[in-house]
Amino acid sequence: MFDRPPTRVMIHNPESTEGLRNRTTITVVVPPDAGNALGAIVLRQLPNLDQWDWGRLEPRVYLGDYSLRGKGTSGLASADVSESEEVLTIQLNPAVQPGQTVNVVFRGFNPQSSIYQWSTELMADGEDPVRYLGPTLRLNVYEQDPYR
Repeated sequence: MFDRPPTRVMIHNPESTEGLRNRTTITVVVPPDAGNALGAIVLRQLPNLDQWDWGRLEPRVYLGDYSLRGKGTSGLASADVSESEEVLTIQLNPAVQPGQTVNVVFRGFNPQSSIYQWSTELMADGEDPVRYLGPTLRLNVYEQDPYR
């Protein structure tokens, strides 16, 4: 359980044109007075015609502020995409301690132009964790410009 759950959750995608390779990064700030480590993050895509492409590679993780070129290290998180492709569960190993900021980097391709949104859930480390609802995340993907 958290004494004070993380509420600062952000999603970054430096490339916002459809069909192009992306580096989608999920950033979570675990408050210093959280009272427990962050064990998992769950993103549930809100209804859309197209599913987000999280890529096939293991996510990479780095601590600290978000960086456009942040590469991260493999093996610190595992990602599981549900059969419907609507739910992404990120298991952090080791869990992220209070006072730290974690960035989870995925490499995939942008889907069709649209606005993509996800609800977020944050889970404290430990057995049978309580689920805390986080903010709704949003990304815009734009059409290819035929005149470029």
